[in-house]
Amino acid sequence: VRLSRARSISLPDIARRDDELGDLTRALEAMTDAQSERIDAIERFAADVAHEIKNPLTSLRSAVETLDLVTDPAARDRLLNILKQDVQRLDRLVTDISNASRLDAELSRDDPRPLDLGRLLADIIQIYEASAKPGEPYVAFVPPELLEPLTVSGREGPLGQVFRNLIDNARSFSPPGGEVRVTLERVKGEAVVVVDDQGPGIPPENLETIFQRFYTSRPKGTAFGGNSGLGLSIARQIVAAQGGVIHAENRQAPDGKVAGARFVVRLPEARR
Repeated sequence: VRLSRARSISLPDIARRDDELGDLTRALEAMTDAQSERIDAIERFAADVAHEIKNPLTSLRSAVETLDLVTDPAARDRLLNILKQDVQRLDRLVTDISNASRLDAELSRDDPRPLDLGRLLADIIQIYEASAKPGEPYVAFVPPELLEPLTVSGREGPLGQVFRNLIDNARSFSPPGGEVRVTLERVKGEAVVVVDDQGPGIPPENLETIFQRFYTSRPKGTAFGGNSGLGLSIARQIVAAQGGVIHAENRQAPDGKVAGARFVVRLPEARR
C-alpha cells in the first residue's frame, strides 16, 4: 500500500477462499477501503472548513480596507460592528471545527457502558433551569413512566453533547418565553428522546439538509455568528456511533398548521 502511493490496492482474487489467505485478503481489502473513506472524509472536511473560514475573512478584509476611507462617525461605527461580528463568527467556527475534528478520537477512546438516560437528561435540563434568564425559552423534561431506569449503552460525554446541541437549537428557534419540551420513553426496545420547540418549523425540503455540515438557516433576530452549522451534523455523527438514528420532522397543531420542529433520537436499549 505504501509503495503503490494509492489509496487502495488490487489484491489477488482469492477473497473467496475459505482459509487463512482468504481471511487475510478480505481483512486487507476492508482495511484499505476504510482508510480510503477516511481520507476522502478528511479532504471534504478540509475543503468545507476552508470555504467557511474564507467568508468572514473576506468580509473582515473589506471592512478593514474601507475603514481608513470613511470619515462619517455613523458609518465607521457600522464597519466596526461588522468587524466585531466577523471576529465572533470566526471564533465560533474555530471552536466548533476543533470539536468536530476531535470527535472520532473521542468516540473511539472509551468503550460504551450502561448509561441511565433519564438521569443524564435530568442533569442536563437542571443546568438550563438554573441558568435561565427572564424571557428565555423554558426547557421542560417529561421523564418516562417506568419503575426501572431506561439505560442505553453509550458514552456520557458525547451523548450529553447531542442533547445539548438539540436543546440549544430548539431554544434558538422558540419565541421568548416559549417552551422546549424534552420527552423520554421506551418504544419497542429502544430509548426514544424527543425534543420539541415552538418555532416556525422546518421547510419539508430541508428536513435532511439541516444535518449537513455548515448548513445554517436562522430565524430573524438571531445573533450573527452565534451558530456555525456544525451542531446537528455532530449530533448525527455521535448518535450513529452509538448505534442509533436521529431525524427531524414538523409538529402539527390541531388546525393543521405547523406548531414547531421536532427532533427524534432513537437509541438501542442496553441489554441486561
